[in-house]
Amino acid sequence: MEILGWGPFLERWNAEWAAAPSTREEAEEDGEEGRFEETVEAGLGFPPLDEERITGLERRLGATLPPSYRSFLAVSDGWRRAGGGIYLLGTSEGVRWHRDHFGFQESYEKSLTTHSSAQEVLVAGMWSRALQLSVDSDMTDVLLDPGDVNDDGEWALYIYRGYSGEYPDRYESFGAFMREKYVEFHGDNGAHPGFVNDTTRALDASLERARMACLSGEDVDRQVETLAETMRHGRPRARKLYVQLTSMLGRSEYYRAAGRLEDPLVGKEFTPLAALEDVRSGNDGDWFLRTLEEGDRAGGAELLERIRERSYAYESPGLFGEAVVAAREQARWGDTDGAWRTMEAALAEWEPYEDDHLAPIGLLADPILGPLVTPERGRRILSTPRGAGRAAHAGLVGPPLEETVPDGLAWLADPARRQHSYRFVLAEGLSPRELAERLGGDSLLPPHNQAETRPWHGMAREAPERVGFCGAEGPEGSGGRWSFAFRDGTETFQPKRASPMGEKASRGGGRSVLVWCEIQGETSEAFPDTFHFSYCEDGQERYGFTARGGVTDRRGDVPEALDPRLFFPEGEEEGEDRRAGERRILTAVADTFGLSLPRFAIQHGRLHAVMTGPWIRPPGPGEQRLVFVRHRTPAPRSEQ
Repeated sequence: MEILGWGPFLERWNAEWAAAPSTREEAEEDGEEGRFEETVEAGLGFPPLDEERITGLERRLGATLPPSYRSFLAVSDGWRRAGGGIYLLGTSEGVRWHRDHFGFQESYEKSLTTHSSAQEVLVAGMWSRALQLSVDSDMTDVLLDPGDVNDDGEWALYIYRGYSGEYPDRYESFGAFMREKYVEFHGDNGAHPGFVNDTTRALDASLERARMACLSGEDVDRQVETLAETMRHGRPRARKLYVQLTSMLGRSEYYRAAGRLEDPLVGKEFTPLAALEDVRSGNDGDWFLRTLEEGDRAGGAELLERIRERSYAYESPGLFGEAVVAAREQARWGDTDGAWRTMEAALAEWEPYEDDHLAPIGLLADPILGPLVTPERGRRILSTPRGAGRAAHAGLVGPPLEETVPDGLAWLADPARRQHSYRFVLAEGLSPRELAERLGGDSLLPPHNQAETRPWHGMAREAPERVGFCGAEGPEGSGGRWSFAFRDGTETFQPKRASPMGEKASRGGGRSVLVWCEIQGETSEAFPDTFHFSYCEDGQERYGFTARGGVTDRRGDVPEALDPRLFFPEGEEEGEDRRAGERRILTAVADTFGLSLPRFAIQHGRLHAVMTGPWIRPPGPGEQRLVFVRHRTPAPRSEQ
């Protein structure tokens, strides 16, 4: 049962309204300045009704009133200024049945379909049975529906704004509606510096406790709820703090921070995020620039261009800033797990620019590092004591650092992946630049994610192709490490026309592993399922096989662990699960050579790309193909 202490609640609302600067301003705008004291003295409420008069009202209406409205009348017979456009509400003499004089019910019922929800059916039938509470309003109906009743006997309340034609807003009860209108009153006045009272002081104290709790790494969700409540009440600092938490948790919200770009919290944290949201929305940047002060628009245009070109680099002071620089170098070559661990280890050293700075949100705008901050990792950042919270909770530590397990290769056969056609070559002892050169690429392109490579898909003459990702590069000439070139969505494999990419990658005494897979799980004479594997040393293929359409071509002395008969039996009948064989052979290749392709980096990261020569025939004049390259450290032999 909903029980409201109407007396203290309405007294507080009335007193805060009378003292609010906006109340006098409204009176002056309405030309009632001379009557202001009279208006304030009258207040928002009215004398109460006794039980006899409430019972008389129920007899007139022929219905027992819902509990929260009935108890309200026992304290005040109506209310003035109950939200935007509602000037007088709920007086015993003014309430009446709505009767649907404008035929809304017929219109709403005609719009119902077999897929309409129970709630939509309730709203459609409301108009002829609802009780009209708005006595004086600006084309706004406040309706209590006796056909929409909860377990406590409360009737749902609906607001319908006739001037907008929008679907009615629903509240669980009259009491819930009044509480919300009180919050709305605070939201409308909260930004005024002269609006100070016991309620605002209590809200500001809870906001400050939430700020310190967040910096101390305490319950993130609880702080989000507290800041959301203070923000609904219009407290000036609330949105600045709230957006920092929700941004780190993966909820994109535009926020225009007050201040100049020279303020580091504005220029390095909030404004890059706002520019990123503008670019993601496909805007031309004009609106974003107009939100900046005139003296900042040139700098804003430069920032916007760097965001568009994906050349923006987030900066932060102190040891955490040094970790950011190191992590970007790791991530741009595909070692996204290592990059995250680098930043994670330095989280406690993060330094805020000011008291209201809660987290390194500008990191999300960094094209290389931003994708690494998943909602789970954003929560990890917020759960780490930092800034002022580090000193207050010196003994408190966040969750343990993530344990990293090599991804292996079998994830490429995951049924959830849209692409069942891919290829990759891994080369030992080469840098990505060297591998790119051997595959026919002249230079590396800036880092791209999968969506950003689509403009190149139509450049293949054999067939349009999607472009994959490249991975991590260690020091130049670092022998023993592996680089790879990877591409999703390749052109059709042609055994007699395949270019010797594996041999090229292994020249000069090195080793290479090449895989080209096209397994759809369906039999097709024109495009049979294919799994092509090749192992090369010093520019020569040592062994390999091509399993294609139920027939296997073996080359050299294939190790027993990679025997294609274990994975793709010859004469395989239609309908057998060739994807299972694909998964097993990928696992075997990973175990044999200690190799792993980074799933997160390939699917979600931004990695360098390279235009290479064709993989199915010698290149024609001016032809190139787009794939990705990276260094990869093999798994320890104990894990093989």
